[in-house]
Amino acid sequence: MMGTEDIEQLLERARFKHLSESTLVSYNDNQLDEVGQALADAHLRLCLICERRLTFLKEESEALESYKITDEDKASIKKLVGQPQPKLEEYISAELERLNSYVQEVLAAWRLPYRKLAMRGGPEGNESWEIQSKDKVFTVRTVSNKREDLTVQFSSTELRWEGFQIHFKLGSFHKDVALSRKGNRVTAKVVIPKQERPKKMRDISIKVTSDS
Repeated sequence: MMGTEDIEQLLERARFKHLSESTLVSYNDNQLDEVGQALADAHLRLCLICERRLTFLKEESEALESYKITDEDKASIKKLVGQPQPKLEEYISAELERLNSYVQEVLAAWRLPYRKLAMRGGPEGNESWEIQSKDKVFTVRTVSNKREDLTVQFSSTELRWEGFQIHFKLGSFHKDVALSRKGNRVTAKVVIPKQERPKKMRDISIKVTSDS
């Protein structure tokens, strides 16, 4: 349990450090743990810049949720679908290649000695760490709970990747999941049960494909 001095030090540091884009998105989606929520609240009460960024994010999210497809949108989609099939396939192939390049960046970070990755505590003894691409487009976050199940969450701001299939393998465990839209992001989640969690965490592979 954190002491009073530790909490005060965390709050003091939080005053002077702007919230990252991923933190603001998680805050807006109510996905932060109790400590992260408290630190974000403390900073937002003092920082007009981050408060305005959060307001913009909320407005953007609400706009996306309430957006209605226009005739112009339909015409653009019809034009795209009406293109020769090779061009559509080239577009999908280019997006798959782009997403898989982000995956390789994540894999390189994952294969570092597992305990050297940034760890932080959460509610009920959870431990979590996060890998984010340099441009913050693609994020992978893991959470290990007190039962030692391991949850791996994929998230991206690229809505065009909705429906892409992620083929995840960790040791002998493997699972296929599809990216689905949630607010202004696409997400997918894999849960590795305790009994299937491997000892060698570096034995991992991730590949993205499309059914189209």
